[in-house]
Amino acid sequence: MKKILLCCSAGMSSSIIVKNMRKAAQKHNLDVVIAATSGSQVPLYVSKVDVILIAPALVYEFERLKKIARPYGVRVFLIGREDYGQMNGETILLKLLTKIEQIEQEEMKMDSFTRIIESKLMPIAVKFGSNKVLTIIRNAMTASMALLIIGSIATLLANIPYEPVANFLAPANNFFNTISSCTTGVMALFISASMGFYASDILGTKPFPTLVTSISAFLITQYDVKTGIDVAGFGSTGLLTAIAVGFTTVYILWLFEEKNIVIRMPEGVPPAVSDSFSSLLPAVVILGLWTFISVVLGFDVNTQVQTLMSPLSSAISTPWGYGIYHMLCGFVFFCGINSAVVCNVALPFILANGAANEAAVAAGQAPIYAATYGVDTMIWGGGTGVTIGLVLLMSFIAKSKYFKTLGRMSLAPGIFNINEPVIFGTPICFNPIFFIPFVILPGVLAISTVLLMEAGIIAMPTIGMVPWTIPPILIGFFMTSGAISTTIWAFLVVIISIIVYYPFFRMADKQQYEKELSDSKELTDQTI
Repeated sequence: MKKILLCCSAGMSSSIIVKNMRKAAQKHNLDVVIAATSGSQVPLYVSKVDVILIAPALVYEFERLKKIARPYGVRVFLIGREDYGQMNGETILLKLLTKIEQIEQEEMKMDSFTRIIESKLMPIAVKFGSNKVLTIIRNAMTASMALLIIGSIATLLANIPYEPVANFLAPANNFFNTISSCTTGVMALFISASMGFYASDILGTKPFPTLVTSISAFLITQYDVKTGIDVAGFGSTGLLTAIAVGFTTVYILWLFEEKNIVIRMPEGVPPAVSDSFSSLLPAVVILGLWTFISVVLGFDVNTQVQTLMSPLSSAISTPWGYGIYHMLCGFVFFCGINSAVVCNVALPFILANGAANEAAVAAGQAPIYAATYGVDTMIWGGGTGVTIGLVLLMSFIAKSKYFKTLGRMSLAPGIFNINEPVIFGTPICFNPIFFIPFVILPGVLAISTVLLMEAGIIAMPTIGMVPWTIPPILIGFFMTSGAISTTIWAFLVVIISIIVYYPFFRMADKQQYEKELSDSKELTDQTI
């Protein structure tokens, strides 16, 4: 049953229209209740009705009454002057019900899409986002980003492709190579330490004993009884081992503390000494376990872990796997969850690919992998979902004031790949209009980029780690040490983003523009 409240000035006209509307309801067998009141009395009845109809003479009250009705979910419409003047209650009622039905059908389509995402897919994304293992990996990787970026810049300066500049910088090559070797060249060592530290924070073990035990266990996996520690494993080849060792270390320490299998020191002993002895027994087990595996059994842990993880690593490095990865990143952000929940899974492999490329270039060989951090940044021009095109469209061709303002506010952050303002301001989250460009486009660009690089049409990335805030067009230049082909492709990514977003943005902009017109003067959508 629809409960309709007619709001008008005092006089006979309102009672005549209400009477005519009630007759029309009986004639068409409609389940509605109709009443009338003055504008000042609306707050008394707004919680008891579904729809408020406003007489043309009270158009100046429209915005005020809309604000009153909004918290109660009550729809507010303005009666057309012609219908009101003719006292045509039947036409007014039928137009009203038709308008409501149209609105509800549109909302149902939107709601059904949103319900599917919220009920079926959102729980999965939330579970990923709150997963302790993925959180530890994310924190451990992020902690080393600054050093890896410094190392990658040093690699770039040591391998400038432009001969005059390369000759000028040649005397400083040892300087740059030292920085590179002691940052990206030992990334696995950094990760083993940060894994121990951040895992202890989440699982509640003692931070410093966990950290040093994790490093020690990792060093054991890189030890050769004949040649000693193999520092080659400190780079990309030992990255997955560092993660595996870090988890093993923390969980054994946590298990011993949970089961109270620790050496307790008497009161009065300094906390540092007490913490050290409490980790003694689990440390013996951890170091003994990895020594048995690496030395007694003679396992090459790096090779075994890489073999175990090779299906996932290989999948991400293929055009189709890389495309799916980028679509998943867009999808979880579309659900309102930061894409880091997906990136965390792929990041170890992405960073390892970049480090392998840098090592190959340093050895005078061609880079191997397209799926690297720099390519991620290029594909996410403007941020996750390639939103640089959307921001440019908003800034320069939007008809609606809202999108024009949002675009200009988001332009500076968007140039540096920060797009939360546009994602949540548009909004893109749960908005079916933007599903295709935001989720599908990054996947298509990822597949295309890998295929073009593997075919030799554009240059592979030579730099593994670049700042993710480098503007979209410049990223192609920096990650390839100045290759023109990839720089042009980075420019085309921006153009493609504009072209693909255009029809979807025009649709959203038209809706917003019409809403602004109706809210400000014409009241088109609210007039029946």
